[in-house]
Amino acid sequence: MALNSRKVRAIIKREYVEHIRRKAFWIFTILLPIMWIGFFAVSILTQTRVSGTRRIAVIDPTGKYFAPLREEIAREGDTRRFALVAMPVPPSGIDALRAELRKRIAAKTLDGYLLLDAASIESGRVAYRASSVSDFTYQSLLERHLNAVLLRERLLERGIPPDAIAKLEKTVSIDAKRADEKETSLGVQFVFFVFLYATLIQYGMYNLRGVIEEKSNRIVEIVISSVRPTELMLGKVIGIGLVGLTQYAIWSVLAMNLALLSGSGIAATVGFGHGAIPTVPMATIAYFVLFFLLGYFFYASIYTAIGAPFNSDQEAQQLAMIPTLMIVSIWAFWGVILNNPNGTLATVLSLIPPLTPMVMFFRVTLAPVPAWQVAASIGIMLVAIVAMSWFAGKIYRVGILMYGKKPTVPEIFRWMRHSDHRSEPAPAGARRNV
Repeated sequence: MALNSRKVRAIIKREYVEHIRRKAFWIFTILLPIMWIGFFAVSILTQTRVSGTRRIAVIDPTGKYFAPLREEIAREGDTRRFALVAMPVPPSGIDALRAELRKRIAAKTLDGYLLLDAASIESGRVAYRASSVSDFTYQSLLERHLNAVLLRERLLERGIPPDAIAKLEKTVSIDAKRADEKETSLGVQFVFFVFLYATLIQYGMYNLRGVIEEKSNRIVEIVISSVRPTELMLGKVIGIGLVGLTQYAIWSVLAMNLALLSGSGIAATVGFGHGAIPTVPMATIAYFVLFFLLGYFFYASIYTAIGAPFNSDQEAQQLAMIPTLMIVSIWAFWGVILNNPNGTLATVLSLIPPLTPMVMFFRVTLAPVPAWQVAASIGIMLVAIVAMSWFAGKIYRVGILMYGKKPTVPEIFRWMRHSDHRSEPAPAGARRNV
């Protein structure tokens, strides 16, 4: 018997309007981009702005290193990170001075001290003592500045002219781009990847909870009197999928406005710098929508099948962890895919249905992927969606009208052998409302 398209459209409209009207939808839609913008803003500010000045005493018995070190810090623009204080060695000796500095550190008038005596420099291990040694960023910066000073001093001792030293010290940076010269922003790819990851779980759970909610409220008994279970399931899945696309459309508008903000120079006045908000290639957006839809219909079928036999979230929770863990498992392979997107493991993972949407999306945005692999992944996902929809439909048409005793997993799989819910006996202790 063919599906009634008019009834399916009515269910799609009902599901779409119901979810769009919810406050939770708009809160999540607006809050998530704000959280991500805030995350990157804080990240940029913490990397480019000073998070405190370290007051460091420098013990320099030779008198050769303090002034050059302070000049090096000033030349590199780190004067707001480090405030150096020269500490002459008293007649009582270095040990007495170190004891005094420890007291000042305990009293918090100093953050630490650095001992630059000849023996320490010769050994390659310079003593740095501080109230805390967990500030690895500051220690790394201080070490870099000190090594630059020591290298310059050693070159001068060997008679190399200062202008030659300046040329030797000149460094280069790697301008990394794909071979096809296409712009690739790992930050953009990561944000899209996380959005894809999060929304697959989010809208999968929407399907599961929607089924359970209608079942527990007995709404489904009214609806099922005028539509077939398969039509109801199809309408719910498509309707909620359209909600997801609507959310993405809203985020796209916000992203375009942010890009305009960045290009206008306004972003520079709020700390982002001109052009800091990258543009997103249309191919990335197209692949994102494509693999969201493929992933959504695959996982929505699983979540819907899990929700149908149960009467509450608590009953379905254990089985609901299965698709959730499938999605979460992508993080176990994150490093491999990132470092070698066209490697054997990444290629194989992109052709395994539970992982295909996320892995293939990440691969195509990181590096050129052979067209046959992209086509194969799409074909595999379409076959998997058809198979999973058939599987979910078998369970849904029986479980949606089952109440009472929670069915066991073997009982749920037995329902698949029956083409119509009326021919399936209810589990012991359960009842069916038709």
